[in-house]
Amino acid sequence: MSIIYTILVFILTISIIVTFHEYGHYLAARLCGVKVLEFSIGFGKKLIGKKFGKDQTDYKVCALPLGGYVKMLDEREGEVNDDEKDRAFNNQNLFKRFIIVFSGPLFNFILAIFFYFLIFFSGYNGIQPLVGFVLNNSIAETIDLQQNDIIYSVNLVKVKTWSDVTLQTVKFLSEKKNIKFEVLRNNKNLFLKEIQYKDVSFNESNILKYLGILNFTNKSSTIGYVEDNSPAYFSGLISGDKIISIDSMKIKNWNDIVKNIESNPDVNLNFHILRDGNTLYLNVKPDSILKDNINIGRLGVGPLIDQDLINLNTITIKHSFFDSLKLATLKTYDFTVLTINFIAKLIQGEASASGISGPVGIANYAADSFSNGYSSFLGLLAMLSISIGILNLLPIPILDGGHLMYYLVEFIIGKPIPDNIQYVFAQVGMTLLLLLSVFVLYNDLVRIM
Repeated sequence: MSIIYTILVFILTISIIVTFHEYGHYLAARLCGVKVLEFSIGFGKKLIGKKFGKDQTDYKVCALPLGGYVKMLDEREGEVNDDEKDRAFNNQNLFKRFIIVFSGPLFNFILAIFFYFLIFFSGYNGIQPLVGFVLNNSIAETIDLQQNDIIYSVNLVKVKTWSDVTLQTVKFLSEKKNIKFEVLRNNKNLFLKEIQYKDVSFNESNILKYLGILNFTNKSSTIGYVEDNSPAYFSGLISGDKIISIDSMKIKNWNDIVKNIESNPDVNLNFHILRDGNTLYLNVKPDSILKDNINIGRLGVGPLIDQDLINLNTITIKHSFFDSLKLATLKTYDFTVLTINFIAKLIQGEASASGISGPVGIANYAADSFSNGYSSFLGLLAMLSISIGILNLLPIPILDGGHLMYYLVEFIIGKPIPDNIQYVFAQVGMTLLLLLSVFVLYNDLVRIM
């Protein structure tokens, strides 16, 4: 995937979310009678724009597409004519100022509901939660989950796809609730034993695999994809190779292959493979990469999945107008709760920050989802919109949440916080955001290297 393509999709992704966020501020300001001077998508040098309307608002697009702003008439930022003082932001009552600031994040949540609604109403494809394998000595084995079970609900919340199972499992665990799966087995619904939340690590990137639950894609032991210039590529492995054993250990499924590769970084492995009916032995040496502060092996291969098996397990889901609206609202709520719980666990030191992505990571995710179709892209837009809405509500000075915090203090003490104190807080907030930016960029670079 080209860098230019990735950058263009990233700009499109951020622009959609930022435009709607800023439109929330803009619309609320107009409804509250505040004069809007500028509506900007991006920062820095103006690329295109035009002034129009009664107030000659400058609508523009700027060079740096990492945000945006709405500039309102304000006596703290310049001289205001006497006949317009009542339209200055700083002269509005506390309620109006609160509404104007809060409307930006609020519109992020509205946008997420809209995108989820489009997905549910227009229909989308998903993989049904059919259990392909249950790992030995795993949590899933202890609760008597079995191969070919179809997961029907998680804590009585009905699930139709693997992504539904993952979302509900992670959400309930983040709320420190035990997990109880309901499965369909031999055309009968069964409730399994509870999984204690204390037995599960919240840091796991693949929570179902951690529980010992693998889907049908893990049945394959044949290579379907070899990454260019990867260790697999240089060792001579090709698409279609069936892996029989690694260092004399018999391979039963793709998870066996992953375990062998990840546990042997920079170690020569003897691959016994079957190619076009012929037996071959190849020496393969996985690269060493850092993941969660641990060196693991990486080979650069993916499994070959039988298209008939994919078609058999793919289901199309479509809902009515009102059901789509209800489900979209619930999914936005679920992801909001999950994100807030994750932030809380970060602060408490119970979750790892290594999974937080910055611009590079978001750009890659956006490009991949855009290539995978509209429902995948809309789903990513919804999640990013929720994340940005929550980020802006954090009580950090210079963010919307910081200003809302000032208004809360003003409501309690009966007068605004002095400008000089707000200025000091703003410097602290800017420092925190710069540190956060450096950290997420570091995370991105670690993933790439």
